[in-house]
Amino acid sequence: MALQETTTPAGAEQAPVTAEAIERAAADLHAHLSLTPLQYSRAFTAKAGCHVYLKIEGIHPTRAFKVRGGLNKLMGLRPEDRAAGVITASAGNHGLGVAYAAQAFRIPATVYVPDGANQLKVQAIKRMGSRVVQFGRSYDDAYREALRAQEAGGSIFVHAFDDPAVVIGQGTVAVELLEQLPAIDTVLVPVGGGGLIAGIARYLKTRRPSVRVIGVEPAGADALTRSLAAGELVTLDRVDTMADGLAAKTPGRIALSIASACVDQMITVEETEMLRAIRLYFEWEHLLAEPAGAAALAALLYHYAPEASERVVVLLSGANIADEVMLRALKSR
Repeated sequence: MALQETTTPAGAEQAPVTAEAIERAAADLHAHLSLTPLQYSRAFTAKAGCHVYLKIEGIHPTRAFKVRGGLNKLMGLRPEDRAAGVITASAGNHGLGVAYAAQAFRIPATVYVPDGANQLKVQAIKRMGSRVVQFGRSYDDAYREALRAQEAGGSIFVHAFDDPAVVIGQGTVAVELLEQLPAIDTVLVPVGGGGLIAGIARYLKTRRPSVRVIGVEPAGADALTRSLAAGELVTLDRVDTMADGLAAKTPGRIALSIASACVDQMITVEETEMLRAIRLYFEWEHLLAEPAGAAALAALLYHYAPEASERVVVLLSGANIADEVMLRALKSR
């Protein structure tokens, strides 16, 4: 079964990913989420040689941006779909977002995660009242098992990145960015399945076409980079990265379609670079970043060559870092 397949509730309409839809979602989410900060970093400005702003998504109740897409998807479900419950597969942060939304709307939820999932995330999902099923060695294993369970039981499947409502929810980050800093030049966005960059790129290229949108992937999980080069979806034989939030073997169809038209550049980063970025976030800004959350900063510091006057937004997408990864990061140089 193709990894990008999405199960749609019977009779439900799939809204196209447009700037107008993203703006409506941003207005709807105000009742559930606070605006996340856009913080000017003097330390990273000095190191990178450009004006650096940090979009800090780690302050959400789930400590990651994924709650935006989960809330937008679940708030749009019909009453009969909510009664049927939802099911999803996740490496962690998407499951947290769906669990948070399910608790908010009193919807039964089941989250499939791989056996090696971050246990801090797994325990947080359980605390929110969702059922957790651990299955397989990878996200892809958990995804396929979740689809089998959905087909057998009739719950609504919530795809982690290839569902228009989820992509629209993630794109609300960009609405906030233009409100907070209208004169953006460049945005660096971490990429896993591509839902976040698809929403952000669609919105920014519609409302502010001059903004450069740059995607960042781990070198060991560069599925969107390869798919863009090939002009079609590419499935990696394996992924090799500690950044569980970016460990997608195949990008979403929505992501590839939008990225082909709206993403200016892709950068790949090494594991050691993400570890150093985690350490610098902690030491210089007293911020927590998981590996996926640090990927964009790693790209800026070690691969991107900005102009001195350039205003660059670095997306710190999540703060759910495991103890052992933090210890490795603090020892990195």
